[in-house]
Amino acid sequence: MRLSVISGASMAYQEEQLQRHNSLDDASELESLLPGSPEGPRHRGHRDNLSISSIASSVSSILAPGPHKTASVTNILYFITFIASYAGGFFELPLTRLIEDIICHDYYDVASSTQPIDESLCKEDTIQKELAYLLAVLSILYAIVAFIAAFPWGIAADKVGRKPIVAVAMAGLLIGALMELAVVYWSDIFPITAIWASAAGQFIGGGNGVLIAVVLSMIADATSEEDRAIAFLRTHVASLCGNLLSPSLAGFVMERAGPWVPPFIGIGLFSLGGVALFFLPETRTRKDVTQDSTEAGIPSSDSTISQIVGQFRDSLSILTSPSLILLVLTALCSMPVMDSTLTFLNQFVSKRYQIKIAQTGYVQSTYGVASIIMTLFILPWISGLLIDPATPAKWRAKNEQYRDLSLARWSYAILFIGALTLGLSPTLGGFVFGLLLMAIGSGFGSLSKSLMSIYVDPAHRSRLFSLVGMVEVLGSVFSQPLLAGLFSLGLRWHGEWIGLPYLGLAALIALSAFLMLFVRIPRANGAAAVSRDHEEA
Repeated sequence: MRLSVISGASMAYQEEQLQRHNSLDDASELESLLPGSPEGPRHRGHRDNLSISSIASSVSSILAPGPHKTASVTNILYFITFIASYAGGFFELPLTRLIEDIICHDYYDVASSTQPIDESLCKEDTIQKELAYLLAVLSILYAIVAFIAAFPWGIAADKVGRKPIVAVAMAGLLIGALMELAVVYWSDIFPITAIWASAAGQFIGGGNGVLIAVVLSMIADATSEEDRAIAFLRTHVASLCGNLLSPSLAGFVMERAGPWVPPFIGIGLFSLGGVALFFLPETRTRKDVTQDSTEAGIPSSDSTISQIVGQFRDSLSILTSPSLILLVLTALCSMPVMDSTLTFLNQFVSKRYQIKIAQTGYVQSTYGVASIIMTLFILPWISGLLIDPATPAKWRAKNEQYRDLSLARWSYAILFIGALTLGLSPTLGGFVFGLLLMAIGSGFGSLSKSLMSIYVDPAHRSRLFSLVGMVEVLGSVFSQPLLAGLFSLGLRWHGEWIGLPYLGLAALIALSAFLMLFVRIPRANGAAAVSRDHEEA
């Protein structure tokens, strides 16, 4: 369970997306905010008595909206974002170890599962292959369920209000986490593959994707256009800090109290975020919610399918520039890069460098701290320096667009070197150095999205980023299977081939970097120039 509000630091995209609208007015608005999710196609609404809208309406009656102030709303949302993100780190690390221990018991045919097997004995290739397979399938199922559930819950958020959907989405995530823990705890009753059923928890509320979209929508509701960019940045920082700093503390607790204590700490923290909901006012007025509910119910299956097809065709119709098509294709790289620094990193580092899974949390947090420093300080400083009139002409960019293109190309280059270092490094120190290089290039996603926005007019940017969200979801579907498959192949070939997953990632990054070489900035700023197909290097 992990809440990652902004995948790839895509603040430029979030600002463009919500600067013009104070709410998610249609399904494409929801899809453009999905992270990793990123993101997905629509799903027809249910018209039976127990519909999504009826569930959300029931919650809405309990969590009644009221007057609000911008500061109180945004501060509570920052807190919920941070605490939910931080809680997620207390699940992934111990869950990986607990699943590994169950597979280890089966491998050695040890009947009693009450006592864990020495972790050093669980690094056999067969055990690690099965662990990678289980986690990869779980990741695919989470992506598919998010794909399906996003659209109807997005409609519900616009019709019954934001706050109840946040509550339902958080409840669904908590149910999914509890299902995972239940399967692991009663492993003598349930087969370990039953853990895949936990993905169904995202049907309740739509999972991370809907939660992220609605939180950002509430921030847009409660802030002015002048303050919105800063509010999004603070939300991004809250999520980044929670996601990337919690593994070290989770590892610390695991080393001293075992793998079962951190998940319950995570449940407590996540529940604390739920308590904060009672202090969160509804950002959409009851009048608007009531009006929407009376004027338009849940759409029929036929109308919804027609809407899906129409919006998808509209999204494809804006891809008139070859450079824009290339930039959209690079979005396939976002999720593999993200996954390689999260759950997969824990298993890989533990196996290759023969350290406990609990200790991999420190490695992961090193990357987190470096990414935060890069996002908040180094990248903004370099961006300002490249367009500063005092900068020598040799290094100064023509304008912001050329600056972003140059930074994006360099980010991909550094990212490639970092992934190559991760795959080839024989020592843990070298691996950490590779992670630092990856952190330096971590702005590639936001830079690419910033470039995409100059190829279409503002009225069509919502459609553009809906399409980008769908591409990122496609990346999330093949990401974990790709890493797991290459990991299993590397174990089969033995020796230095164990680094094959990161070598494969480096090849994918190299392909994206190659595509970036053919991206051209339009002669005139805006979509008008692109529509005339006049571009220059």
